[in-house]
Amino acid sequence: MIETPWSFALTAIFLATAILCALHLAQTRGAAAAPMNPHARHESAISTAVHVNHLVMSLAMLLMVWRPVGTAGTWVQVVIFTLFGALMLSGLFAEVSVSERISLSSHISLNVAMIWMLLAMPMLMGHPRDDSGDVHAAHHGGSSADPASMETFTAPAWASGVNWAAVGVSGLVAMWWAVRLLRESGHRVHAACHLLMAAGMSLMLALM
Repeated sequence: MIETPWSFALTAIFLATAILCALHLAQTRGAAAAPMNPHARHESAISTAVHVNHLVMSLAMLLMVWRPVGTAGTWVQVVIFTLFGALMLSGLFAEVSVSERISLSSHISLNVAMIWMLLAMPMLMGHPRDDSGDVHAAHHGGSSADPASMETFTAPAWASGVNWAAVGVSGLVAMWWAVRLLRESGHRVHAACHLLMAAGMSLMLALM
């Protein structure tokens, strides 16, 4: 279970990223109709995919903090984030700037971390996956399952190791966007959104 106050902190983080991504997408759509657009670089299909991806990811994380998703919901999300990751990967080498390549790689890394979180959550939180979602719900205080009927176990060392590696990678992504936030005079809201997304991912993985 994501205990308070962490559940409220994560809710605030992912609510903020969802709002920022939605606003960015709305502004981009409006700017695309302008005859003279000074921000064309930020309006490519890949850039739009990045922000749609983070909007969907933010909503998925908000749901995960409070509610179980069950096996079907988990696999739907795995497919969605795999497709987004593949789309972003396809644009990786089209970027001329090394900085932009690193930035796009950071988004792909967060998708890999998200997929890991979805698949590994039942194991890392000490319970096998249950199709009804009751086991996951137990960690959020909403389960009606009988505790005596649930087999608990400790996550294997390899899974813990992979999870802490994902925490570290997400932390590095957050640091990258913190640097961009401080160094770039424009698009700071854009950088702040990605910083919050990476920091929230790292924190949620660490709490599992």
